[in-house]
Amino acid sequence: MRYVTYKTESSEQTIASVKEDLPEIQNIKGAKLREKVVQAWAYALTNSSFSRISDIQGAGNPDQIVLISGHQGQHLRDVASLAMSMVDKFETRFPQVKINRDIVLAGALCHDIGKPWEFDPKNLTHWRGDPSATGEPSLRHSVYGAHICLTVGLPKEIAHITLGHSMEGQHIGLSTKCLIVRCADHIWWQIAAATGLIKAGTTSLLPNYIRPRMSGVAPS
Repeated sequence: MRYVTYKTESSEQTIASVKEDLPEIQNIKGAKLREKVVQAWAYALTNSSFSRISDIQGAGNPDQIVLISGHQGQHLRDVASLAMSMVDKFETRFPQVKINRDIVLAGALCHDIGKPWEFDPKNLTHWRGDPSATGEPSLRHSVYGAHICLTVGLPKEIAHITLGHSMEGQHIGLSTKCLIVRCADHIWWQIAAATGLIKAGTTSLLPNYIRPRMSGVAPS
């Protein structure tokens, strides 16, 4: 049995690195929400083996759907951009549509906030040592991410997005904001595979209708 001790204070260096790796945080209009997103990521990193978001493997799951090059921060930023583009398009085309933009943006930037836990080399070694005792993983990043969001005091809507963006979302009713982030996240990985950005042999979790382009193969 292993007990986990959490660190509650994050260094100024860690906080600064979050802002550097996710500059879109500054586009969150609500000052308190903006501060909480930084705090949540700093908390997640402080309680892991990672120093910053850009140190985390660019992958959907540990060693699965792995980018040939790139890191987790790039994925988070692109998902945020895609999600906000969806909001922009629908609000522009249909003025009656009203979507909380801050919640979508914060949710997109936080949707993988549990990955410092699930991707932590120490945790991976521990889980893989005896999965029958520990599980593998003990908690997926979507579940652990919701825990982080609630722990630091982010709105429940953000915790819902964090939990619902991945396969756990198949078992709950999704908010409109969660659906937008979930779609942006899934299509990002699928297009990454379709355009040859994913390592061969790591695509088994993708839908079977995806035909990943082999790296180095010119488009037809």
